[in-house]
Amino acid sequence: MSQTKDARPRRAALYIRVSTEEQAKKGYSLPAQREDLEEFAKKNGYTVAGCYIDEGKSARKKYANRKEFMRMLEDVKAGRIDVILFIKLDRWFRSVADYYKIQEILDAHNVAWKTTQEHYDTETTNGRLYINIRLSVAQDESDRDSDRIKFVFDSKVARGEVITGSLPLGLTIRNKHVVPDPETADIAQALFHHYRTHGSAGAAARHIQDTYGLFLQDHTVRRMLRNPLYKGAYRDNPSYCQPLIPPQEFDAIQKQLESRSIRRSPVGRVYLFSGLVRCACCGRRMSGSYSASGGREYYLYRCRNACVQHSCPHRRQMSESRLEQWLLLQLAKELDRWELFWSVEPVQPRRSGPGQGTIRRRLERLKDLYVNELITLEQYRQDYSKYSLQLQQAGGAASPPPVPQLPEELLSGGFGPIYAALDRARRRDFWYGIIREIRLDGDNLPRVIFRNQPY
Repeated sequence: MSQTKDARPRRAALYIRVSTEEQAKKGYSLPAQREDLEEFAKKNGYTVAGCYIDEGKSARKKYANRKEFMRMLEDVKAGRIDVILFIKLDRWFRSVADYYKIQEILDAHNVAWKTTQEHYDTETTNGRLYINIRLSVAQDESDRDSDRIKFVFDSKVARGEVITGSLPLGLTIRNKHVVPDPETADIAQALFHHYRTHGSAGAAARHIQDTYGLFLQDHTVRRMLRNPLYKGAYRDNPSYCQPLIPPQEFDAIQKQLESRSIRRSPVGRVYLFSGLVRCACCGRRMSGSYSASGGREYYLYRCRNACVQHSCPHRRQMSESRLEQWLLLQLAKELDRWELFWSVEPVQPRRSGPGQGTIRRRLERLKDLYVNELITLEQYRQDYSKYSLQLQQAGGAASPPPVPQLPEELLSGGFGPIYAALDRARRRDFWYGIIREIRLDGDNLPRVIFRNQPY
């Protein structure tokens, strides 16, 4: 056995790779591979420099995704390894291209490799040709296995059968099919409904934590909101399983995610209206900027087409605090106006009795007041019951009440103090819950489009 020039034993790295399927079918267990490699190293006078084990990794995957393989390469480059041992060539690679990429690194650092159960000669033309042939055969075998697995999976998906045990919150497996989980389905539905109502993933996560005691990261919430499995679709099967979220509602949320996405500040600053403010001149969303002076912070919005690309006439910046105060004033005016309107609106039927058309119009007006958060839930229930009774007496029926859109306490008279106590993140969630878009013209005069208001 040859040794290094200073007569030290050659330092051997033991590389072990096995996928779950191979371990089960071919007996390539990790202990069996390790025992074989250690025995080979001892018989040939090698010292074991390290053992590198990639468990559950397929040879089809890019070698960069094998954590232990990459750690071994770093040790090769650092000069800690003289030879790499593995049991068979297919433990190393099944791709000719990847094999030669790594071989260049090994050659550059004078590191050899050996297999314990096969014999290869890398120093002759015939030997290298034989390696190419074996690698090509292994790659072809792997490709065929992949095609067979894909065919089986496609058949299972078409029949609505599960092919993975990893499912999002609210779903579970029963009789090889995905079904709503009776223990968590209501949590997932509440998450979707809260986002549909308020338009904020962060607010939805906090709602789930406050209501159910379950902590969800914001990115987990966004991943759930985009998972088509909730509407019953998977891969190419739109009817893969029973929908937990109605497909129309799920699709509406996808549009909401796209149109109402909040641009995250790289330093964690919260802009109250980021993603909501749009330039009325060019139609582009206005970007936020920040500055600080004299101990005060300033948040501004500007049109990048005007300030950076000089292709829009809207060159004025809008102060966030000024826009916030304007919106609060307008909101207060609207609440006062509707409260006064409602106080003088007759709620008792005329002596002659209102007709069905009159009652229906009052119900529609009442619904609009409530949906647009201009009356409280208590007011709505009281007058809805009154009008419903009148309609029933007139021979008609009332439509079901709408789903609440905002917390009742925000519209029950204590709005100002409640808003003032909110931090910036919750203020942003509030505005995202009621506003679809704010359009600023060249003079920074706002036009607000509320969520329940058509364009």
